[in-house]
Amino acid sequence: MPLALVRVDSRLIHGQVVEGWVPHVKANCLLVVNDDLAANPFLRSVMELAGNPSLRIVFCTLDEVSAAVTEIDRRAERAILLCATPADAARVLARGVRFDALNIGNLHFGAGRVEITPSVFFAPEDYESVDALQRQGVQVEVRGTPFEPGKSVGGGGFEF
Repeated sequence: MPLALVRVDSRLIHGQVVEGWVPHVKANCLLVVNDDLAANPFLRSVMELAGNPSLRIVFCTLDEVSAAVTEIDRRAERAILLCATPADAARVLARGVRFDALNIGNLHFGAGRVEITPSVFFAPEDYESVDALQRQGVQVEVRGTPFEPGKSVGGGGFEF
């Protein structure tokens, strides 16, 4: 399977991903699924600065994600799929990209959000998306880096 990790992180590409998760899961590709970023060459170039020369970075829209995963598989790459919200992760799954586990690394604080961990704050729609993913068999874990313990969401973890 070409996806080594599926991660929700509002920051998308940053040090925890490049220096922590990439070597941990032995990824050589980052697949960033974000409609706004895919349409903005300037922001894509800024995000690419956080990568390294041995890491291929692919940006795509939600509608392009299935084809992007197929191409990553054709190239025999191991990718980390990154999206900014649990709703986007649910949309990726709905577009036929299968995954069994979802890592939530960071969701910024904001009005109406509830603290799950010091770096993850859920809005009501995040609870709904996580619940929908779990009903489809996806295990959801909050874990910032591979070097810290994770916390399961639902199924005895956090109450919704």
